[in-house]
Amino acid sequence: MSIFDKLLEKTPGVKIIYSSVKDFLEAFAGNKKKFDEPVLVNVDSTDVWRIGFITQKNTEHFGLKDFVTVYVPHSYAISGITYIVSADRIKKMPKGVTASEAMKYVVSGGVTTVDDAENESTMHIGNTNTEA
Repeated sequence: MSIFDKLLEKTPGVKIIYSSVKDFLEAFAGNKKKFDEPVLVNVDSTDVWRIGFITQKNTEHFGLKDFVTVYVPHSYAISGITYIVSADRIKKMPKGVTASEAMKYVVSGGVTTVDDAENESTMHIGNTNTEA
């Protein structure tokens, strides 16, 4: 398997797609777990928030100091979008909301509820803060 893996990573054209998909899958389940820090990110309008996951806390390699990279998954899909945003446009999720609960909430289109284990409360539609 290791030989096949190295072959695909060196094949022109396939290399970019294969390595990107491999990194993405490892971010979910492999040793490189990246989707473990759920956040609320403001990218559209003042009071519109998306649920995302910080994937890079340092974007200085793009010449952007004090910016972070956030992956925002789409509902009912395995796709998403990557944003590089100023750190002040990020809010931490309430204590007790796990990464898996946040992902489940996004992928379901907000149909599932997110239980806050510490406060035994639930996020509700129409509630501007995330604590009930």
